[in-house]
Amino acid sequence: MHCASCAVLINTILQKQKGVQSVNASFGAEKLSIAFDPSIIPEEKILSLGKSLGYTFLSEESKTEEEFKKERESHIRDLRNRTIVSFLLASPIIGYYMAVHMLNLQHVHGIMVGSLFVDLNWIYLAMTIPVQFWVGWIFYRNAWTAFKVGSTSMDTLVVLGTSAAFFYSLIGFLFATTYGHLQTIWIGLDHPFWESSAALMSFLIMGRYLEAVSRGKVSDAVSKLLQLTPEKAILLDKDNEKEVLASELKKDDIFIVKPGSKIPTDGIIIKGESALDEKIVTGESMPVNKKVNDVVIGGTVNSYGLLHCKATKVGNETLIYQIVRMVREAQATRAPLQRVADWISERFVPTVIVLSLISFNYWYFVRGDGFTPSLLFMVATLIISCPCALGLATPIATMVGTTKGAESGILIKGGEALEKAHKITAVAFDKTGTLTKGEPAVTNIVSLKGTTNEDLLKLAAIAERGSEHPLAQAVVKKAKEQKLEVVEPENFKTISGMGVTAESNKKTIMVGNQLFMEKEGINIDEVKDEVTRLRKEAKTVVFVVYDKKVIGCLALADTLKEHAIAAIQALKKRKKEIIMITGDNEETAQAIGKQLGIDRVYANVLPDKKEEIIESIKKDGKIVAMVGDGINDSPALAKSDLGIAVGSGTDVAIETGEIILIRDDLRDVVTAIDLSQKTIFKIWQNFFWAFGYNVIAIPIAAGLHLIITRHSGLPATWVTSLGSILALIPAIGHEVSSVWLSLSQSALRPEIAGFAMAFSSVSVVLNSLLLRLYKKPKFIDS
Repeated sequence: MHCASCAVLINTILQKQKGVQSVNASFGAEKLSIAFDPSIIPEEKILSLGKSLGYTFLSEESKTEEEFKKERESHIRDLRNRTIVSFLLASPIIGYYMAVHMLNLQHVHGIMVGSLFVDLNWIYLAMTIPVQFWVGWIFYRNAWTAFKVGSTSMDTLVVLGTSAAFFYSLIGFLFATTYGHLQTIWIGLDHPFWESSAALMSFLIMGRYLEAVSRGKVSDAVSKLLQLTPEKAILLDKDNEKEVLASELKKDDIFIVKPGSKIPTDGIIIKGESALDEKIVTGESMPVNKKVNDVVIGGTVNSYGLLHCKATKVGNETLIYQIVRMVREAQATRAPLQRVADWISERFVPTVIVLSLISFNYWYFVRGDGFTPSLLFMVATLIISCPCALGLATPIATMVGTTKGAESGILIKGGEALEKAHKITAVAFDKTGTLTKGEPAVTNIVSLKGTTNEDLLKLAAIAERGSEHPLAQAVVKKAKEQKLEVVEPENFKTISGMGVTAESNKKTIMVGNQLFMEKEGINIDEVKDEVTRLRKEAKTVVFVVYDKKVIGCLALADTLKEHAIAAIQALKKRKKEIIMITGDNEETAQAIGKQLGIDRVYANVLPDKKEEIIESIKKDGKIVAMVGDGINDSPALAKSDLGIAVGSGTDVAIETGEIILIRDDLRDVVTAIDLSQKTIFKIWQNFFWAFGYNVIAIPIAAGLHLIITRHSGLPATWVTSLGSILALIPAIGHEVSSVWLSLSQSALRPEIAGFAMAFSSVSVVLNSLLLRLYKKPKFIDS
């Protein structure tokens, strides 16, 4: 596709076909997504329709990433070559005629070579023809394609404008050469306008080349993710190391990763430990410690240890491949804003053609300004109009936004998700596994006089070491984190529903709940006040008894995830209402809600009732995002205005979510909303420029400013006064004032109009690329 009008043309024609349910051609992503009924319209017919439109539809399976890249590079090379040839041929013509017009020099018709008079116009004609028809062939081809199916595009305007300038000059020159001055008077031509035709094509092809280069940078950012995985891998085959291509690895193969090397594919560690640099996938700046049974991601870098890993996912199943697939699918979707731009683009070209004819008729028949100046007004109007800037406003910004999200570990499934995210007024969170870790941890150690916290925890861990209970494992984990020695206990016993007993140093250790203490006749009055306080905080309390005497207690709870408080605070700062929906009891839910500063808490909610609560919140007029990680969150994610799935959760939640957080970091919820706001703002900037450019440029090209300043009776002092006001603009005031005063006295030349049109599209692309400078918001961790 050569411009945004191509996407509109493909969408329009294919949508009319019987059996086609939906079509989405994205110029930015160079993708076509189409849903159709093959029993009504076979795939062969769709491919044939594409060919009749001048496009070849290639299935993603039919070509490799490298082949697509080579085709794109070949297209850019072709545009570059056309640009170079165009300027080599056009520059002498443009330079000569600019000197004639700007310096008021006398036109030189020819030069004497010996006794032979050589008319320069024949030379200029010979130089202009390849610019018009070889360089400009792509414009003619695309305009003809659109014409064949009863449509128009930006290429239609280019062909009409440049052809009018070229053929008018050609016919005038040939007739003047044949019939002398009489024909010159008849057609009103004092000299051929080769420079208009040559300059127009040169500037237009240069604009298209620069646009293609800029768009290539957006596409390359995603493609680079696929290049992160190494080409080679070390396969362990019966204790023999063998270097193979990473693409040859199969599921369950054992491979070795040496320090400093990249992981060749997704897998789990079966031997060794290290720290992996995962920032290319998750955006996490610090290396992540890994040990046996931990997951490793293809493309990440092994810092120091020798790892033996078993491949669990290969080829297009790997996380990096899935990220690229999701991002590309997202980039191929159209945001609702894009549909407005497409609607305008469809009607834009016919409207401009009508306006150019009105301009010609006004200046020729009403004002009587002669054929040549009237034609130049028409050509300038045709050329300066730019529907492509409108068409590019949304897709390029969306592509950069989704790519930037992927680089930060945030997968945004399309422009619609981006557009919805910035409108969110309320964010609902699941509790377990989303706000909290979903596993108990020791939060408080309360030791009585004569016992240190370390001794209390150590004795409790020794007793709990033989238990598989989650609370017991949390106690042992806490002791190991504090580097305490947890020896093997003797005479270990589990008392169901109460606790455990064990012996160490020939003394009995008991760890259990209040019911266990009462059964064993242990007095717990010394810690009663602390227990009451901890239970009000929705924590589970276990008592620790050593040698038949209570020495303290431990409080356990499902602890908050790291950065949860910072994320909630950042959302509240952005005026979002925070809601928590959980199946946990009221006391625990309220305690977590209070700790986080949550506005609304819904407790004792069964999984199938979560979506009902989301529906009721929406009825209150809120635009709701739901953040969840489990299977039971999927209905609520689907029911909400925007589903955000935490990447560490289940595949079902991830499929249902419109935004996926690869990292288990709730701050990315804030980043996703913030990035969406920046992207939508960038789209509106693009729209403002594209609309503003056309609204201002088309009337100027048609000569409206001359009608106002020369023919409306407006005093000349008003024109100069406005020039003085414009001069006050900081930094660029003098230049703006000069342009205004110059324009107020003369018509806009077609070649300047062509230059303006070419760079209007490029400016929209470059403005969108500024999103690549986006920085994540800063957070205050509590």
